Amino acid sequence: MKRDLLRLVLIMSLCAATQSVGQTTFDGPTVETPELRIELRPVAEDRFTINMTDKGTGLQIGHEFEGEGANDPEPFLLVRSQYCDTPVILLTVKFPWRHALPQYLRLLETYAFRESDLIFIDATLGPLTDIALADNTVYEASELEMLPPIRVRCLAGGNGKPFEFVDEETKWPA
Repeated sequence: MKRDLLRLVLIMSLCAATQSVGQTTFDGPTVETPELRIELRPVAEDRFTINMTDKGTGLQIGHEFEGEGANDPEPFLLVRSQYCDTPVILLTVKFPWRHALPQYLRLLETYAFRESDLIFIDATLGPLTDIALADNTVYEASELEMLPPIRVRCLAGGNGKPFEFVDEETKWPA
């Protein structure tokens, strides 16, 4: 009996550890860090919102997006990064597979938000691991062929978008 109880405690501990990595906790449609809370909510049949709350300032902002055939994605990956001298939050969401979707793969999309005001910058299909770690101005020409397929191109302009994602294969914005 004690042995079974010990196994149960061990299994419960492992389950809890897989949902919380470091100080980032993923819980269904929500991901939370000590500074930030992000919640994904359905809006319509094929639309959802990403609601973000900065816990330090109390700033709350919501962004509405198309749902890639579903309105109930979940957070998958979350990191802070910097591109084109702009601190950003990269959020990869996974969409549940639907019979109506033409592919049988897990569909992932990554969204970039400016960290200072949580304003949406750009999005690209695929996980954040498919995005280069720095913008194209940082790399030597000889290094470009070794980069992930999604690159970051800096854009000139004061309050506009600081960058855009570019699919290296098509050379089109991702």
